[in-house]
Amino acid sequence: MSSLVLGLTPCAKWPGDCVGSAHMPADYIAATRLSRYLSAMEKGVGAFNRRVFIQLSAGTGAALLIEACSSPAPPAAPTSAPPGSAGTAPTSAAVTASTPTAAAVATTPGAKPAATVIGATANRKNSAALPNYIAPNLAAKPDYDAHDPRVTLAWDNYPKTPPQSWTKPAPGTGGQVTAFAVDYYPPPTPYPDNPTWQAVNKALNADLQMTQVAGTDYPLRMATIMAGNDIPDILHLYFGITGAFVPPGTAEFVKAKCQDLTPFLAGDAIKDYPNLAAIPTYAWTNSSCAIDGTLYSWPIHRYLGGLNYFFKNTDMWNQKVGANTVPKDAADLKKIIVEMNDPNGGVWGFGGQLTARFMGIVGFAQMFGAPNVWGLDTSGKVVRDRETEQFKAAVAYVRDLWTSGLYWPDAPSNTDQRSNFVGKKFALCVEGFGNSWNDFWLRGLTQNPPTNFDIILPFSADANTKVQSYITGGYISSNVMKKQSSPDRVKELLRIMDYLAKPFGTQEDLLITYGLTPADYTVGPDGNPILTSDGKARSQYVPWQYLSDRPYATYYAGIPNYAKHVNEVEKAIVDPKIAVADATLGYYSPTSAAAAGKQAEQAWIDGLNNIMVARDPMSAYDQLLKDWQNAAGNKIKQEYNDAIAAAA
Repeated sequence: MSSLVLGLTPCAKWPGDCVGSAHMPADYIAATRLSRYLSAMEKGVGAFNRRVFIQLSAGTGAALLIEACSSPAPPAAPTSAPPGSAGTAPTSAAVTASTPTAAAVATTPGAKPAATVIGATANRKNSAALPNYIAPNLAAKPDYDAHDPRVTLAWDNYPKTPPQSWTKPAPGTGGQVTAFAVDYYPPPTPYPDNPTWQAVNKALNADLQMTQVAGTDYPLRMATIMAGNDIPDILHLYFGITGAFVPPGTAEFVKAKCQDLTPFLAGDAIKDYPNLAAIPTYAWTNSSCAIDGTLYSWPIHRYLGGLNYFFKNTDMWNQKVGANTVPKDAADLKKIIVEMNDPNGGVWGFGGQLTARFMGIVGFAQMFGAPNVWGLDTSGKVVRDRETEQFKAAVAYVRDLWTSGLYWPDAPSNTDQRSNFVGKKFALCVEGFGNSWNDFWLRGLTQNPPTNFDIILPFSADANTKVQSYITGGYISSNVMKKQSSPDRVKELLRIMDYLAKPFGTQEDLLITYGLTPADYTVGPDGNPILTSDGKARSQYVPWQYLSDRPYATYYAGIPNYAKHVNEVEKAIVDPKIAVADATLGYYSPTSAAAAGKQAEQAWIDGLNNIMVARDPMSAYDQLLKDWQNAAGNKIKQEYNDAIAAAA
């Protein structure tokens, strides 16, 4: 299930894809934009099938950043997980969605809409609709390959002589292809003035034209499309079909108005589209591409690493506690924080922010062994992280850091944790794997002298607690195709999507990702493309990569030794022995998206924040939890339990 999570942005205007492009640093949505996002959603399309406030809550393992445009993944796979599987437990995944808007297909007056089952393995009904995973036969061989789809392929440098991967005739037949897309970045250079876009269309042999909207405008524009008959060929589902911004009734709309892709992509049929076949199975599963036994969408893949890890300023760490020092448990971590704490020197042991990031509680919850948002108790019933003693212990730990003067005192009022981390205001904080890390890593290296940062691999609070690593769903969004006039037209559009999912390091990737040389990029001595000042607007800002894209590639030429180090870290944090994810992935609770659920969640957030910064006593925790349970939590739990039981 996809999720909306919010954080801060150095750029403040464009959220970007912080789990996205391997070539662009992470960007954050400013916390002040929260009200605008929610206002736009509520004014236009009412209550959404989403977990906005659920994922904003302090317990979520995938929370707080739009880079978590990715969603929670199923619980950790067994060691023998099959290729392409991120592992799921429980294996069934069902979403009951029966609230169509005017955009949904017409039904008999007064008739109750039929429940819609979303998810790849619900009752085994949807699993047969999934494509088979076919490992890519890469023309540009990676420098680091774990031979495990859960770990992204990694390259030190871009190939100096990019091979051609598309040796077939151009995918299109010369006609127009329309698409509805989201501007994850600033708007690109318009098509008439964009020779790169024109060159891509020539390579596609298609007149690909996109209607592009800002993320805040997406809900209203998508609802308008759903309500009418002017439907583009390709529709972008912002964060996926169960995502934060899709209007109510999207599943019903997709079933009524969008193309059944099962005959074209299910099983071995996807062999005709090898670039799409290389997308790991977990991305198709977790993004709920199948509805009622039918495949309708294809995912945009992202890494599984989460947003909940401790990061350190390695310069401070090495000087104060030693380069080889590794925390053994929660008590040892506090000792280290005490050693790093130097208020007189303007540096605190630990830092973060209260708004949007909740003092980094997700990292501490992971350490203490709390569920990743939702877990299962011994009877197989769902339990929310905040209902566990482990999460309560994490809250008490954060509170203790605060009251002991070890936590950066500006945390309650500041809205830019990352810049202050880079600015050496604190030595440790909770941050995200992937493009989040890329951002402050690169920003640190540009300082004089350079500042260095690194991840602290997961460890547990004590010897009796299992080490765990919260993981995501391995996707950011998905796309559907409107019903087409003939199978040949469907195949043409799928060929175009297959071309756009070009393998990394190929001529096709170079064109779509970097554009035309020398206008858009030059090539450095190691073969790495270097974008010109205008190159991004003509290439990377055009949202081709959100209509279809290859599996995420670990590559960042601006950071020395990047691929090797990230590959080693990624293998460790997605290891099925420790990887943990939201147990309710793929299931739907109507109350969590309704006004009552959102109001209860906001009350919980406010109370939790007050406890962590000692505005309220720790003894207020139990009543705060009861208030949430009585207001909405118990009903949400029952809805999830019912959904899981129905799919058993």
